Amino acid sequence: ARPGSDNPKIAERLALIEAGSREGQLAAARAAALAADAGVAGARSRSRELVLTAPTRGVVLLRNVVPGEVVGPGIPVLTLGDVDRLWIRVYVGAPQLPRVRLGAAVEVRVNGAARVFAGRVVEIASRAELTPRAALTEEERANLVFGVKVALDPTAGVLKPGLPADVVIQAPPVSAP
Repeated sequence: ARPGSDNPKIAERLALIEAGSREGQLAAARAAALAADAGVAGARSRSRELVLTAPTRGVVLLRNVVPGEVVGPGIPVLTLGDVDRLWIRVYVGAPQLPRVRLGAAVEVRVNGAARVFAGRVVEIASRAELTPRAALTEEERANLVFGVKVALDPTAGVLKPGLPADVVIQAPPVSAP
């Protein structure tokens, strides 16, 4: 006689152990493992979608939203600046504008840097603007001004976006009438 054969419950368990796991239990366990693998793959995919990747190198100039805020598709969350491609917008009064040419050489000076930075005029506005609040003298405020975009040569990280600067555009001398 086998041990525990006098107890029907123990005998029933022993028979199940000797018979091995049921095929249905094995199939259910396999299905549960596949479902768990699919859940892990879905979670990894969603986590990759939640990581923001910048399209170019640069520094963060502005955070447009705060952490935890929900934003819709196509809404910018950061404003990046490319420190290797700096530019500055200056305003030239209407009387001086005829002397400004595309491609003209430019000298840029900033406080705290002994070096003069080079650049060139890459864009001249075709329409006059009201003088911006940054114009410092009464004479400048009275004039119509035109926006001029100046691209700076690489500065090796010395200049930073938003840094105030003085700009001198190399223009041909005024010809006598």
